[in-house]
Parts: sequence; C-alpha cells; structure tokens
Amino acid sequence: IPVVLAGNDVMGGAQTGTGKTAGFTLPLLQRLAPLASASTSPARHPTRALILAPTRELAMQVHESVQTYSKYLPLRSTCIYGGVDMKAQISELRRGIEIVVATPGRLLDHVEQKTILLSQVEFLVLDEADRMLDMGFIPDIRRILSLLPAQRQSLLFSATFSEEIKKLADTMLRAPQLIEVARRNTVSET
Repeated sequence: IPVVLAGNDVMGGAQTGTGKTAGFTLPLLQRLAPLASASTSPARHPTRALILAPTRELAMQVHESVQTYSKYLPLRSTCIYGGVDMKAQISELRRGIEIVVATPGRLLDHVEQKTILLSQVEFLVLDEADRMLDMGFIPDIRRILSLLPAQRQSLLFSATFSEEIKKLADTMLRAPQLIEVARRNTVSET
C-alpha cells in the first residue's frame, strides 16, 4: 500500500487469496478521492483507473471489492466483460465512470465502438497476468497499453514470473518495485 500511495509502479507476485485486491484498490481509491466529483455531468467523471482481469468471474469479484471499499466516495465504477449484451455497459459508460474493471476482449470491443475513452487513465492494474498469458490475452494487453497515456502508474500482479511476463513488465512498468508474497506453509525449493 505505501508503494502504491507513493506513486511507484509495482510488480507483485502473489497467489490468489493473499489480499492483493485490497492492496491495490485501497491506495488507488485514496489517490483518486481528491479528484472525485459529485457532479452528474459525465465529463466530470473520466476513466482514471483501469483494472484488467482475465475472466468475467475475477473481474466481477474485483469490482465487488472496489464497490465495497469506495462506498462512501463519490467515485463511479463499473465492470465490463464479454458474454452479455453491450447495451447496458454502454449506457453505464456514457454516464461517466472513473474506475473500470474489465476483461481485455470486451474492453477492446468498447474501444472499437468508441464507447470508452482511455486517454485520461492515470492508474493501470493488470491482475493475474500469468493467467492472461495462458489464455492468449497478451496481444490484447499490448494493444490496450498502446491506447493509454505514457504518464501513468502501472501495477502488474502475477502468481509466477515467466519470461513472457517479464517482457510485458518491461514494456509497461517504469522502475517497478518488486513485491512478492510467498505461499504459506510451503517448503523452500533450495
């Protein structure tokens, strides 16, 4: 949390269930809170944070945490994933959303439909990057990265750090701080 609050990029290694969602959501909300607006104008609610997850289930779970933690803040969030009609998602995006939790494929569908603008994203979180790699999302991730402002804080979380994940980290992170959480009750391999 202190590393994220300080504005540093993070490369985090942690298994599911270690609390990383709270670890990135709480400081992200604290950094966005001064920019929050109670205005009803969509222009006062640009997309400032983008959280990418590999599956609909994980995206929904992360979004639920975002909603819980931001309950008393005038920040708007939504969850975008495939397999459902886009109309409801489009109307939600049109009212202005600061925090978007999305799967890569559906996010790109919205980019192509011009229903989301990513030019003001200040925070990017890539959750479970190893699963995204396994599911073939890395080309989509690279395309999304090309649409984001160069000046942003980026956080990448992965249970493992393969060469492909390290290459992706090199392209999206600036001098990242490496934080790893070892699995409990595991014997060291050495």
